Amino acid sequence: MYTTTRNIAGGTLMTCRDCGHTISMNKVCEKPLQSATDMLKHIAAHNAPHAFAAVERVIRPELEAVPSSELAHTLGIAVLVDRFEPTITRLSPI
Repeated sequence: MYTTTRNIAGGTLMTCRDCGHTISMNKVCEKPLQSATDMLKHIAAHNAPHAFAAVERVIRPELEAVPSSELAHTLGIAVLVDRFEPTITRLSPI
């Protein structure tokens, strides 16, 4: 993300490839922790729009009651008609 460049005056700069933001190497040598923090904040500012992209709400399909005799017929299972069986719920097709 940063490249090292030298200017005409003889100073060395770290330049951001995306926006041209520069940090003097003299500053990096004088205050290394502060310079590293500034560079990380700058990189994070470039990456923030990608990291926090908008996400749409997920809509769950509604459940639909299916009689067990229909489900058994679909699965090819023999069904006993003379007894009560509770209905089984399944997701409705989208």
